[in-house]
Amino acid sequence: MNCIICIDPLNQSNDSAEHIIQNSIGGFRTVTGLLCTSCNNTTGRDWDAKLASQLNGMCHFFAIKRDRGSVPAEVVDTTTGETFKMLTDGRLALMRPDIEKKQVGDQTQFRVIARDMSEARQILTGLKRKHPEIDVEAELQKAEARESFPEGMIHLPVMIGGEHSGRAIVKSAVAFAHTCSIPGVACDRALTYLRNQGVEPPFGYYSSTDLVMERPAGVPFHCVAISGNPSTGLLVGYVEYFGFLRCVILLSETYSGDKIERCYAIDPTSGQELNLAVRLDFTPADMADIFAYKHSDNGKTQEAANAVIGPGMARKREREFQQIAESAAGYAMQNCGANPGEELTDEQRAKLVPLMMEKIAPFIANLQKSRPGPRDI
Repeated sequence: MNCIICIDPLNQSNDSAEHIIQNSIGGFRTVTGLLCTSCNNTTGRDWDAKLASQLNGMCHFFAIKRDRGSVPAEVVDTTTGETFKMLTDGRLALMRPDIEKKQVGDQTQFRVIARDMSEARQILTGLKRKHPEIDVEAELQKAEARESFPEGMIHLPVMIGGEHSGRAIVKSAVAFAHTCSIPGVACDRALTYLRNQGVEPPFGYYSSTDLVMERPAGVPFHCVAISGNPSTGLLVGYVEYFGFLRCVILLSETYSGDKIERCYAIDPTSGQELNLAVRLDFTPADMADIFAYKHSDNGKTQEAANAVIGPGMARKREREFQQIAESAAGYAMQNCGANPGEELTDEQRAKLVPLMMEKIAPFIANLQKSRPGPRDI
């Protein structure tokens, strides 16, 4: 076995585990005997990282599970021009603290909005150097923690493409073929592309028809499929991300093995594998049309996106409400006058719901004023 990129022989010391679908977007299964450690690291840093950055917003939106690590924070804009950082747990954070200074008579007043109490302390300590009259501890005692929501709807651009991402897509198809006992050398068209710069990409984006048979409704799955047909000589691959970003790959035009059709699919929101099948019975003429992007239909892609984004939005709102409800319950218990471990009095119980609504009401108001369509995610 040789590394499919550098062609160096693989052995126990340099073999590596390569994710078929990138770990960064929710893939779990790995394959060995494909890439040396050096090429695995290089392609991961360059190719996979680019694809992951393009899909990171979708990873946040669908709250994917990963084999290891967490989804990196994502900078997002809203339709009203606000900018936030979307954190791993789905919450939004200010990009930076806000310090407002104004002169009132002979006094200088500051209004500080910080992301947490530690940052507020740091800011006040810095201000005290120039304004020694500031009592840091007293000001921190007056600080309030408030739940707020964006004025506009969050915009998450969805786009895959470019040289690095294209190579990551093709590499996934070759990796899956390898698990199906098709050696890397049989994917000659794909390997020529992966090993050399300036080679025409052996793939095209495909959305004119649905190639997945009995597609599960509303599931933002990832899948990789292959089809080998010795009568046409075509070894064809298929890669789909989040149920609507779809690509057909020509792995080889000289396939002579047994007829084979295999698919690996996973729901990245749960890590559960799905039993799916994909139709890839293309002719050479069909592949030429795919390369010419005659099967890339923006309207069909939007329709496919809507089919998973709508249910995804409902799940996202449910997760957000659960987070708000848990935060509101903690706030109510801390402020109803009860001591930890003591049984609540009737008066304290009566305070719980109003206190919880202080935290929940802004979320409900934000939900009512902005009911985003599928494009406004």
